[in-house]
Amino acid sequence: MPARYKQLQLTAMHKFISTFILGLIIQLAFGQAELKSDFDNAVKFLQSDNYKKSIDAFSNILIKATDDKLKKYCFIYRAFSYNGLNDFKNAIKDLDKAIELDPNDLASYTDRGKTKAYVKDIEGAKKDFLFILTKDSTGGQAEAAFYYLGKIAYNEGQFEQSIKYYDKLLALAPKDSEAYFNRAVAKGLIMDVAGSIKDYDKAIEINPDYMEAYANRGVAKINMLTTKGNIQPTKEQTSDGCADLKKAKQLGDKTVDDMIFIYCDKK
Repeated sequence: MPARYKQLQLTAMHKFISTFILGLIIQLAFGQAELKSDFDNAVKFLQSDNYKKSIDAFSNILIKATDDKLKKYCFIYRAFSYNGLNDFKNAIKDLDKAIELDPNDLASYTDRGKTKAYVKDIEGAKKDFLFILTKDSTGGQAEAAFYYLGKIAYNEGQFEQSIKYYDKLLALAPKDSEAYFNRAVAKGLIMDVAGSIKDYDKAIEINPDYMEAYANRGVAKINMLTTKGNIQPTKEQTSDGCADLKKAKQLGDKTVDDMIFIYCDKK
């Protein structure tokens, strides 16, 4: 039986949504200059993970706000705050309101899709991501859509479809090491072991400290031997795979110990 790969981690569907760069205070064209200081303070609460205070602050601004752009960002950032408290229902409601105010801002669909995916509204998430692709097939939001659609397809056991989404993502973002890793895992699960190794090679080339990629590449190299009937490969045959497993351990992966014991140290 082939050794097991580290599976795709769906935790990348973060509880806290971060499409916008919160390290910078958004410079709005305020129609209500008197609220700018309140808005900046509310964002600072959010940046410091003080979600309850940021929700209160954005809510107070919304009571006074008449400018649609200001209201949109308040709804978006309040949604981020709700996500920080695991209140995904209210987060989605706020993102709905932001989209009503500006239906052309595709980033809000990305944020809503990620939140829906996190609460297992998979069909709703797919609808948002597929809508993005009807408006943008080459930009940053398209990259996000392909990335999450690839994860969703993987999670649903549709590995070939997942690979197709990652093919499209990598055509747009050829330096995305995680996309290579995710596609490699999916390829391994349809027994395209050689293809998965090539993708792990690329992931490691881009990110030389990619612990999970070393671990999975080591497993894949050993699987190449064992799935061809070589049930007990020699230490020399497994040396390449073992080098990867030991590199993964060096980088902090303790889950490879059994593989190292069986295929590397026991012989």
